Amino acid sequence: MACCRPALLFLAAALVLAPALRASAGPTGADPLAAAQRAIDAGDSERALMLLAPVLRSEPKNARALLLRSTARCMGGELDDCRKDLDKALTLDPTLRQGWLNRAGVAIAEKRYDDALVALSQAEKLDPTADDNAINLGAVYLLQGKLEAASREFERHLEANSRSAGAYYLVATNFALAGYSALAAQHLARAIELDERSRVRAWGDANFAELAATRSFQLLLTTDPFVPPAGSVTATRIYRSAYSGSTSPILTAVLNTLQLAGSPMDSSVEVTDAWALLWSDARIKIARLSDQETVIELSAAPGKFSPQAWDMRTREIYDGIDRELLKLARSRLTRP
Repeated sequence: MACCRPALLFLAAALVLAPALRASAGPTGADPLAAAQRAIDAGDSERALMLLAPVLRSEPKNARALLLRSTARCMGGELDDCRKDLDKALTLDPTLRQGWLNRAGVAIAEKRYDDALVALSQAEKLDPTADDNAINLGAVYLLQGKLEAASREFERHLEANSRSAGAYYLVATNFALAGYSALAAQHLARAIELDERSRVRAWGDANFAELAATRSFQLLLTTDPFVPPAGSVTATRIYRSAYSGSTSPILTAVLNTLQLAGSPMDSSVEVTDAWALLWSDARIKIARLSDQETVIELSAAPGKFSPQAWDMRTREIYDGIDRELLKLARSRLTRP
């Protein structure tokens, strides 16, 4: 059996939403169980075991402490003891929902999928409104090769999270890992529609490795279908500077402009051969027009800027790019 990590339930290779092998430690502060939980969250199973030892010496039937020790032991590779502690914890307190999630994680690691479904069903009974119920069940059904049952559970999850890009992305991930490329692309496309930064996330996601070479996936990741919503403010300027990907001076100029101005900037930067996207207080798209020209398009959501503020902001950005391009050109001329 492979050891399961804290804070993630691994369904074979598939990630799902449940924070398995994590026990609720209650209030923080002087609570030793809270301290043990923090150690587990940090990946320090030895410290967690040290903190739990005196608690369990004085309270050998403390179900919460047993659940935490089970987690720490699993992290440390003590798999038999991990299972024993988990069984004791659930016998003492069968209302520990996280314990049932953990039991499902152990069963999945051992490919006992029917047992995993039983454990997940018990977790759902304890909290029928929990957001992870359907996604976990769907992922296990997918591991069993039961596409219809898995799809039904995924749809249940998406109905409850219809505006969540993360929910669609998670379903896409599970379909991708199971080899259902069309379904993976379909759900990833919806995730991107809800939040285009999902596309950046997918670029480096190993869960989509099997799809990376397919035409549909490549098209999905290299196409920018964004249209500013009605009422958005926009601006466009063309620069006599070539765009050719990540090493383009104009991309460097845009990044420098935002950084020097102290502008808020999303850490996600999307770069393709034909265009790049950045997100600050405006959406900034850099796109190749020709071998010599690049267009920089700015847009912001309706109501974010007054007309006067937008005019000022766009001039700040465009003028800053002009200055940075000039600096870069001068630095190239002065190089030995």
